[in-house]
Amino acid sequence: MIDSEIIKELLKEMGENLNILAKLREMSLKEFLADPKNSKAAERCLQINIQCFLDICHHIIAGNNWARPRDNREAIEIIARHKIISEKFLKIILPMAGLRNILVHEYIKVNPAIIYRHLKRLQDFSQFQKYILAYLKKPA
Repeated sequence: MIDSEIIKELLKEMGENLNILAKLREMSLKEFLADPKNSKAAERCLQINIQCFLDICHHIIAGNNWARPRDNREAIEIIARHKIISEKFLKIILPMAGLRNILVHEYIKVNPAIIYRHLKRLQDFSQFQKYILAYLKKPA
């Protein structure tokens, strides 16, 4: 069974992080790179948002008793297969699973300029939130 309160809590966390990321996005690249705190904050907020996104996918899959995904990429694909997100959006958002792995496992190698580039894609998180809210409104 899907617990919409858990999903709403994860969406709330995403929203709070998006606010922080949006402020960082307002900086020029030069300003962003001038203080390591900027890239560290952005990395962490991106990591948490991606994890929230993935946790929502896994929660919906488990709550519907759908086949358990082998990995995070497949979890996103399952959500698309069940029309919770569009196929077009799947292609846009699928690389997030790889970014999460880099942020978690290869954090020493993260290039702050690449993190800054990801700040230009915050609308992807907002779009995901819209898809999930629409899904939660559907009758069971």
